[in-house]
Amino acid sequence: MSNLFKHIVETYTNPTELYFTEDNMSDGTDGWRHVDSLEYHCRRKLQREIEDLEFWIPRQADREAKAAYWANLYRKQYTGDEISTNNLKASAAKWKAEAFGLRVMESELAKMQKAYKKHFGMSYTSVKAQPDAEIPEDIASTLAEMDSLSKAS
Repeated sequence: MSNLFKHIVETYTNPTELYFTEDNMSDGTDGWRHVDSLEYHCRRKLQREIEDLEFWIPRQADREAKAAYWANLYRKQYTGDEISTNNLKASAAKWKAEAFGLRVMESELAKMQKAYKKHFGMSYTSVKAQPDAEIPEDIASTLAEMDSLSKAS
């Protein structure tokens, strides 16, 4: 597993003391302040990594699910001959690789989000919670039929 989040935070952190001047209209006063001059860049890098992982994780989960489907299919079709043995071994290896890729991505996302929260005091996600829309009756009945079919099998 990588430590990309650590490298981003370490590279894009520069605590320094800067002198700020305020105009007469603001409530602030002139003076030296301790700031992180690279805070914006660190925030953007972590946000981009989180956005990237949140985009690719569902696609990787689909790839893993398809690999699992094929592995289970070849397991059922296994007869002990050379072709079925090769199909079973290859599909199991593919499933293992896809599952590992998914675990790595999920782990990295958790680390990125933890680093973001620790560094900036708030959580960040690019996934927007959208309220469920009203489902038309014909679609609702189709979904109910699909649910009953999946429970039957």
